[in-house]
Amino acid sequence: MIKKISIAAFFFLLTMQANAQMVAVKTDVVKDAFMIPNIGVDIVLGDKHTLGADLFGTKKIYGNVAEIIGVTPRYRYWLSGRPFSRLFVGANAQFANYTINWEDKSYHGNSFAVGLALGYSINLSKRFNIELAGGTDLLYYNHKQYTLGDIYTNYGEEPNAAGVILCPRLEISVMYLLR
Repeated sequence: MIKKISIAAFFFLLTMQANAQMVAVKTDVVKDAFMIPNIGVDIVLGDKHTLGADLFGTKKIYGNVAEIIGVTPRYRYWLSGRPFSRLFVGANAQFANYTINWEDKSYHGNSFAVGLALGYSINLSKRFNIELAGGTDLLYYNHKQYTLGDIYTNYGEEPNAAGVILCPRLEISVMYLLR
């Protein structure tokens, strides 16, 4: 509950900084296709700079139990000189907490990722954009793995699994410009 309140406060503070700046609200349709609802907010910091964050989470993915909640802060530098228009490069991070039941195993853990992105924003109208972005992330995860149905008296003795993997990132976002 505290995590949810702190993430909501983060988004509120992010939008409060946008007194006269351009603000955009968006959703990533790739995450939506994988049944992971998400919403993002981007604000303009200057002529070529934007700062944003996405909040995402789910309880079920295609019938499997998967409780995931996370946030993805990002920075973008717009090469065209105009935010939310044409080519950009960016950096992002991602923090997530998850519990996933897959076949006869259950995984409880956290993940952290940092990465780079390259993308293009297509202006459909004065208020609507479609944003295409791709990149790669270096993902670190740490979780405990359990066999479903087993009774453990002391979960602290279970071994942790940790690792680092290189993940491709693909985003197709629908964006609405508020200002």
